[in-house]
Amino acid sequence: MRNYSKTVGALAAASTLVAGYASAEIEGEVHVGYHNMYEFRFVDLGDDLIEAGADIAADFGAFGLSAGAWYASYDVPQSFIGGNTKINFDELDLYAAATWSVTDAFSLELGYIYYYFPDAGSILAPLGFNLSNTQEVYLGASYDFSFGLNLSSTFYYDFDALNGWYWDNSVGYTWEFNDCLALELGAGFAFADGHGAQVSAKPGSTGTADGFQGWYLSAALPWEFREGVTLTPYVKYADADSSLSTDFYGTAGAENIVAGVTLAVGF
Repeated sequence: MRNYSKTVGALAAASTLVAGYASAEIEGEVHVGYHNMYEFRFVDLGDDLIEAGADIAADFGAFGLSAGAWYASYDVPQSFIGGNTKINFDELDLYAAATWSVTDAFSLELGYIYYYFPDAGSILAPLGFNLSNTQEVYLGASYDFSFGLNLSSTFYYDFDALNGWYWDNSVGYTWEFNDCLALELGAGFAFADGHGAQVSAKPGSTGTADGFQGWYLSAALPWEFREGVTLTPYVKYADADSSLSTDFYGTAGAENIVAGVTLAVGF
């Protein structure tokens, strides 16, 4: 969805309603990126991910609203019908969220995500691979320490096709070299239950891999080389639990190294 005027209009209307209490600040961002693989919750979904997106947010003091769209194109292995060929596959995510800054350091976020796969019916279904559009709601909490450390925990619930939950927990540290360059370090781990996308790697199993999913480390180097324009190379190491099937080939507990770069322009 590329028509963001509806979102802007809704945020502008909301700012009018609260004009007597706080002035709204509206800002946005467009971004593009390339990644050597599409790793989602420890699962390798494909190679050569090219993505683009746009986000807009309004700040009403302690409260905020945001919405955005993310479109991705990547290569999926055709292993489920044999051979080593690959097919191109697309995905569109639409999302919206409301945030509440409880204190200067502690904040809560309630959000919604819609996952749309335009190629599922025309490309994957004839090959015998079923993939449905689905929806999630999530609740996240984060705490920022004054010296650059951040703790966050986000609980996702898929109430549609997958019908299960996913719980991600992370810690991050930002080291600012100057006003334009910083180093962002992160680490995290996750759990899941009944989440249909997290397939068990046990031979002959058709169930999900519930419980501990794995852990990850990441490092990013955001560089704002012009005002409002930021280039961010990054690298991530993800180590999945042995009970999780981590790619289309059914590999159990694989270790993946993900690298890429994004370019973002704020307005």
